Amino acid sequence: MRFFLLGLHLFGGCVLTLSGCATGPDVDVMIKDSPRGSVYLERIADRSFQAAHPIKLDVLTIARILSGVHVRNDQSTLQTFFSGKPDALRAFSDEEVTFLTPLIAEGLRRAAPDQQVGFRIAQIGLPGHAHNTGGGVGSSEPPLTLHPRESTTGVIHAYGRSLYLTLTEYRLRAEPANTINMANRRLPDDTGLINHTVLFVPEAAKRPDSYLDARSTDKTLVIDYELLATLPASGGSLSSESSPPTAAPPATTKEKGNPAKNDGEIEALRKELDEIKRQLAEQDAERARSQNKSVAPK
Repeated sequence: MRFFLLGLHLFGGCVLTLSGCATGPDVDVMIKDSPRGSVYLERIADRSFQAAHPIKLDVLTIARILSGVHVRNDQSTLQTFFSGKPDALRAFSDEEVTFLTPLIAEGLRRAAPDQQVGFRIAQIGLPGHAHNTGGGVGSSEPPLTLHPRESTTGVIHAYGRSLYLTLTEYRLRAEPANTINMANRRLPDDTGLINHTVLFVPEAAKRPDSYLDARSTDKTLVIDYELLATLPASGGSLSSESSPPTAAPPATTKEKGNPAKNDGEIEALRKELDEIKRQLAEQDAERARSQNKSVAPK
């Protein structure tokens, strides 16, 4: 009887272990894994779904998609009390966009129809307590952290003429556990996205909610990437503020999951992105000069 109970206990532990693994991302291919972040291909949970992969998208379009993702904190603050409308900040800084763009482009080119591109970006937040933390009555604050480690994660896949981008974590702090106040109670926030709204700029390139599907969440953006490519680069901003200050962790000389041949392709994509940015800036400057001439008094 003792051996039977021991075997039953071990079997139950195996079942729990397998079920726990099933809930995490099923990583197939690691595109890059470094202290700054990682990009990888993972299996789409819905086996019946077929994405439009592999697909080659212009790196400038991908950069504009990442730059256009904004996150608005909908919690009541002193600032929103006076302004009536909370500011939306960019989810990714310019440096983070530069890091992610060529890797995501590589992932979309290599992804199979049953795969999507996952990403994680490492960030250093402002000194303070855990994200979304503020003590209610009778609650105690966690220790102040001067250089809190944060991470933003998400997944991207193409379907039809749209790119689906879902944020799964936003500036989530590694420790202590994230909390959010509700009626003097401290509830866990394991995503950093509670009471936050994900928006896109320019809004004209965002598909209506009717494009959302069973795999989408309320943090999913559906972008018409062909329309976005035709819109002016200076598409406006939801806020005069830029993304929160970030600092990448110190680089190391050895990074895992990073074959040399892929590094060459990624570096070439990064150079191509820099050249496109330069050309776009020149086009914007030329367009501005033309508009000034057209409105100048004759």
